Amino acid sequence: MSGACVSLSSGINAEYGELLKRLDDSSDELRVAVTATLKTFFSLLPSDYNRELYKAHLQALYRGLLIHLDDPNQAIQEAVYGVLVEGGRIWPAYLCEHVESVKHKHRSSLYCDKLLAVFRDC
Repeated sequence: MSGACVSLSSGINAEYGELLKRLDDSSDELRVAVTATLKTFFSLLPSDYNRELYKAHLQALYRGLLIHLDDPNQAIQEAVYGVLVEGGRIWPAYLCEHVESVKHKHRSSLYCDKLLAVFRDC
């Protein structure tokens, strides 16, 4: 793994908890900005990203994002969906497994079903 990837991974691993907390903010503008940040992070990870090394961090990110996939605001749902599509390429099998385990708790399974369709081969 390159030094840049380790640095990027270490940086987000130190900050993702704060970013996930900001998804609870009263400002939808801030919440959308946070999703853009997370989507950019996931897009910058290389294909050989060591998901085993960062397993706990990825699990926490996926779990936290899936909570917000059920947000009452559709714009937030769509933004979080975009993050999960980008981030799901890192560990699609775990994401699909977790989506299946929570989709019955969501007001609507629309975005969960869309995620499962994107990663249908997981």
